[in-house]
Amino acid sequence: MIVESYSAGTPSWVDLMTSDQDSAIDFYADLFGWQIMRSGPEMGNYAMCMKNDQPVAGIGPLPDDAPIPAAWTTYIAVDDVDATVALVADAGGQVIAPAMTVEGEGQKPGRMAVIADPAGGVFGIWQAMDHKGSGLANEPGAFTWNELMSRDPQASRDFLAALFGYEWEAMPPMEGMVYHVAKLGDRGVAGVGSMPEQIPPEVPSFWQAYFAVEDTDDAVARAVASGATMMAEPFDSPFGRTAVLSDSEGASFSVIKLNPDTTG
Repeated sequence: MIVESYSAGTPSWVDLMTSDQDSAIDFYADLFGWQIMRSGPEMGNYAMCMKNDQPVAGIGPLPDDAPIPAAWTTYIAVDDVDATVALVADAGGQVIAPAMTVEGEGQKPGRMAVIADPAGGVFGIWQAMDHKGSGLANEPGAFTWNELMSRDPQASRDFLAALFGYEWEAMPPMEGMVYHVAKLGDRGVAGVGSMPEQIPPEVPSFWQAYFAVEDTDDAVARAVASGATMMAEPFDSPFGRTAVLSDSEGASFSVIKLNPDTTG
């Protein structure tokens, strides 16, 4: 499905910052069938990942001295980055990267900031200009869901509601996990869950991106053969067959073959 625009509060983009950009590009392009459009130094050597002539994700290089590991970042659409940033401190969060306009090579894709919630979950906010976000949704090769695994789900939910106006719908408990869906009107746009018990205690709260695939088991087999680690083997959920993977640099992501009636 082609996406024309994103309403405020909806995850609109994902990108990977990694210490080995070339290897990551090869891995994900093969796994998801992406075509790659590379930018130059003026745009930070950022690579735009394309599917069916639509942008679906980005891959950028981490500086050699970066104090953070490779990771996928979820970006949530906002109408005004600066106004959203102004809410962060009073809501108990932290601004990790201040508001900035992304521009270069004759383009002005948008304005962004990076934020951490009170439980440490890091995400971006995106005010679209030339770049609306992912041009595809709920198709193989595009992200289809984003969720926060939080060390303090209540604090995370309160913070996100203060920024984006979410209401929360509690889901039935799943193997001890407490899970809520963020609702904008009658539309579920993201999830917040309690950290699964099997996750080591030193792992901080994190956002997870789900990418749609044609065949989950095949995608997992190909990913592992290319150097990924299977963190959770394929399993059937109410929304589709899902698995959790970590790439060779440690960046975690999920794959899902969506059920026919699932819209993400």
